Parts: sequence; C-alpha cells; structure tokens
Amino acid sequence: MDLGNLKYWEEEELAKDSSTSVDVLRGLAKGGNVIVRDHVAENPSAPVDALRELAKDSSLYVRLKVADNPSTPGDILRELTKTVNYKMRAFVASNPNTPEDALRDLATDESWDVRRQVAENPNSSSKIVIMLFEYEKSLRKPSKSIIKALYTNKKLPAFAKRVIETLFGKWVN
Repeated sequence: MDLGNLKYWEEEELAKDSSTSVDVLRGLAKGGNVIVRDHVAENPSAPVDALRELAKDSSLYVRLKVADNPSTPGDILRELTKTVNYKMRAFVASNPNTPEDALRDLATDESWDVRRQVAENPNSSSKIVIMLFEYEKSLRKPSKSIIKALYTNKKLPAFAKRVIETLFGKWVN
C-alpha cells in the first residue's frame, strides 16, 4: 500500500484498526503526523519494532500510549520507568505486561499515583504488594487510596489485611 497517497483521515483510520497489517503500521509509525503515530502507539497489533521507536518519540502523548499498550514488551516498559515524568511511570505501573522487577522498583516511587497503579496491577506479586504496604505505612502521611487498593488486592496476605484493619480501619470499612 502506498502511504504517500493517503489522506490524513485515512491514515488515522488505518492506525486505529487492529486488523491493519504490521507493514502498514510500521510505515504509519514513521510518519510526520503525531496523531497518526499516537494511534499506532495504542494499537495492540503494532509491531514491537514500531513500539520500540515510538517509545523514543518526541511527543509525550505518543510515549504515554506506548506505556499503556498491553502489547508493549517488558524491556520497553522497563526503559520507560526511568523517566522523570510521573504520568509515564504511572502508565507503566498499570500495564499488565510490566515485568516484576519494574513493578518492584515502582512500588516505592515518590508519586502516590504510581504506587496506587502498582497496588492495582493484577500482576503485582504478593511480595511486591507487601513491600508496597510496608513502604506506605512507613510514610508520615500514607495515601488513603493506596491503602484501599492494597486492602482489595487479592494477593495481599490475610495478616497484612488485619494490620490494615487495625491501623487504617476507618479507611477500608
């Protein structure tokens, strides 16, 4: 398909469509239109090499879509955790594909939003959930939303739930 002859709206529709061929998505990912690249970055069918390039895109919004895409491989997500942008780290923390070591690092992030996403991520192991709880309860002002998220996390052991009920009962009842 000759991408050079497409109208903007045609490129946008192709970039959004999960049945678009990987070769076309690759071509669209290299295009000059940030909105089209944004749609490729969020497309679950985007090829890994295109996601890898889009993870370095000049547009924060494109990079955020890569961080949020459930098809983004762990190595790319791990790299995206190194940013100073807390929104990026929060998107990575919420991604079901984020590797355990990256979630472990994010469990003690300075941003409460990032830590809450770790608490809500179904792939956070019981070790990570306990580590996050220990970190949160050591803070002078623990986050109510994180304590609630931890309390409802199925991987939080019963003993930790009892500790939450004792220390933060009014927040979870």
